[in-house]
Amino acid sequence: MNSLALSEKWDLMLNAGGDLAIVERTPRIVQDVASYVRTFQGEPYYAQQDGIPYFIRELGSLPPAELVRARSNARALEVPGVSQANTQLSQLDRRALTGTISITTETGETADVAV
Repeated sequence: MNSLALSEKWDLMLNAGGDLAIVERTPRIVQDVASYVRTFQGEPYYAQQDGIPYFIRELGSLPPAELVRARSNARALEVPGVSQANTQLSQLDRRALTGTISITTETGETADVAV
């Protein structure tokens, strides 16, 4: 399975031949986990049920840390190739919550996803 490669600014990238760049294996899984966790429910045009319901419960109030961790872990586990996920929240600064999702792939590789 492959995904379109995204730049650090979350924009599409081109390869040396001028075609859309792709990403595969563990780098694809890391990128997809970051995308899945950042997706608001209702945001995907063709999959309105996908995403985390940030608008319904999270925005406008500080949700319990365990709720945020549980939703992040559940979303990460939806990514094809992820067998385990463990979210660690680091800080809340100016209404921006940051953390790391430690994942294990089905092939046994581990990676950290900054969110």
